Formats: sequence, C-alpha cells, structure tokens
Amino acid sequence: MKTLSTDTSAAALGIDRKTLDNMLAREGRSLIGAGSRGRSRRISVDALERIAVALILNRDLGVSIAKGLALAEQVVGSPSSQVIVGSLSTLTFDLPRLRKALERSIDEALESVAERTRGRPPGS
Repeated sequence: MKTLSTDTSAAALGIDRKTLDNMLAREGRSLIGAGSRGRSRRISVDALERIAVALILNRDLGVSIAKGLALAEQVVGSPSSQVIVGSLSTLTFDLPRLRKALERSIDEALESVAERTRGRPPGS
C-alpha cells in the first residue's frame, strides 16, 4: 500500500502540515495507527481519501471533522457511495471524481514537496 509523508499529504489536501497533524492526533488516530516518537508519520492513500471526504463535508456542510471521518468511513465502505444520515436524507458522494482529483493532487505534491531530513547531518 502506498504511503505518503505528512508534508506531502498536507500539500495534496491543500492544508498546512500542522492542521493535518492536529486532525490526526485528535480525530484520526485509527487511520494511521501508532508510530514511533521522532519519526515522520506515513499516511496511506486510503486514509488520505477518508480525510479528504471529512474535509469536504466540514467545508461544505459544517460537519465536524470527527463526524466527517465517521461518515467518510461509511461512504467509502458503501458500494453506492451513499449513506443514510437521517429518516429523510441520504448523503451521496462522487468517489470516482474525488479519487481522480486526489490522484492528481498527490502527483503534484510529490513533485513539489521536498522530504524533510531529520536528525543530525551526515558526518556530524
């Protein structure tokens, strides 16, 4: 499974790194699993897709990120990309279109974001 750094993921989503870090620390722990201290997070493309859905729901409908991630999990898991959200409403998401846009955005981010080096420089 392809994984991306936090910097590349944030650039692909169009948000800053700190916002993504905070989102993952607060609401998205289940998306990335436990990491080791001092290591850069690696985010799978599947997790990035769910985060993108949550961000869109937050931006367009004012849904909290936590609720957006829960809805994103249901949308992605649904064969029709639809989720019943009440007795009279259904949320439909155009996942193929999102995936194409996210793929383009990831490609652009990979070209433009330089990986940060961590620790001491070689020879120090």
